[in-house]
Amino acid sequence: MEIIYTKNSKLYVGLYIFFIFCAAMGDWKVLNDALGGLPKIVSAGAVGVAFIYVLWTGNFKNVKTIFHFFVMYVSVIVGIILWSVILWILDFQTISYIIKGSSKLSFQFLNILVVIAAGYMFEEKAATYTFLGLAAGNLMIILLGAVTTGIGGAISDMIKNLTSFGASDVVENSKFIRAIEIHDITFVMGVYVIYYLFYCHGEKRRFIYAGLALFLFMAGLKRIAFMGMLLAMVYAAFSAWLSPKSQARWVTITSLCVVAFCYYYLSIIHSGAFTAFLEEHDIELMGREKIYDFISNFYTLSPSYRGKGYEFCVELLRSMKGTKDQVVNITAVHNDILKMYVELGFWGFFLWIMGYYVYQTHWFITRCGQKTAVCFMTINLYMLVSYLTDNNMFYYWSSMSIRIIPLAFFFDPIKEMPLKIKDIDEMSKFERKLRAKREKAVQQRKEGWLNEYSEIGEE
Repeated sequence: MEIIYTKNSKLYVGLYIFFIFCAAMGDWKVLNDALGGLPKIVSAGAVGVAFIYVLWTGNFKNVKTIFHFFVMYVSVIVGIILWSVILWILDFQTISYIIKGSSKLSFQFLNILVVIAAGYMFEEKAATYTFLGLAAGNLMIILLGAVTTGIGGAISDMIKNLTSFGASDVVENSKFIRAIEIHDITFVMGVYVIYYLFYCHGEKRRFIYAGLALFLFMAGLKRIAFMGMLLAMVYAAFSAWLSPKSQARWVTITSLCVVAFCYYYLSIIHSGAFTAFLEEHDIELMGREKIYDFISNFYTLSPSYRGKGYEFCVELLRSMKGTKDQVVNITAVHNDILKMYVELGFWGFFLWIMGYYVYQTHWFITRCGQKTAVCFMTINLYMLVSYLTDNNMFYYWSSMSIRIIPLAFFFDPIKEMPLKIKDIDEMSKFERKLRAKREKAVQQRKEGWLNEYSEIGEE
């Protein structure tokens, strides 16, 4: 049976972008208020397309490579669930509470399956096709938001939002800005700006995509995300200046520094120094300081603190909503680092953060080479800044993008074709094997074309 190369197939590419677009439309406030996260299930269509493709063609290209990524990504999520189950049992939580807490992470498994399906079908194009689906959804939401104010009013409100650098009073008083305020996709657009500017060299339209991503990022401007983008760009530029061996050491040191920084950050949160600093410099916290102070009653910074189990914080704040004990009118901690510590405990948090940053970084270095590891760390540093005062660690599109970009970059043929012999020597065994496999495939295609032309000539 003829092999269809899905990354160049208009049918497969169109179906994938369509499924991502439809799922992204679920972030439109009208649909989100009515259906919640349900529309994201539509993205499972991408998994279905990949499954049908495998059954139809029997083409198992990249299956082994993709499976390694699947195991690595899933292991972090499974670790959180297993540790939480232990904590729930020790606290004698009900079965319904355990099931509810575990189900919160179910979307992450779907998320990973979509990433794996996209990587299998589209290789280095996986991130770009995902971006196009998300960008199309974001643009549609902006157009729907403009219906309420008109094009002129929408443009005026966007200018006010930009010139005020996302001031809370401007956002609250603009019906248009509130209508297009998409937390998850806005954060994601920052990731793609970094990706297209620094890593996606094989994409001919990368500067166009970077400009589109920047426009959508600024349309739903998040101040903390802007700071994260600046940090990530500096990190990417400095990393590119280093030699390959130095890059491997540099990214490993960075991962260890992230672990140390997060524990230091927790200490200043618990002491109240963090909120005091922000208040002293008139930085708007929007009620976060009240939540941080309240949550401090439920944990200690000590190796003896065992944790409360995943989703404890959300359930706690939700149970208080509408009562006299309500802290603020939100049910999220708006601090993913604090939330993970409270829920996983001292040692659970340590295992999780070591697994996420140190283990995954080492995995990328040894399996995919230092270039992919630097890409992984750069976009995760961007997201880390947002974790400090927001709750997007397990947002659907954010977690999908920071998984699919390193995977797509790993397959990037431009990255994998070094110009100097010494670069080949410094590649990992896995990289060299993949490069040799690609060179063999290219040679076979050339020989096939030559045979085809010779047959035509003979006729």
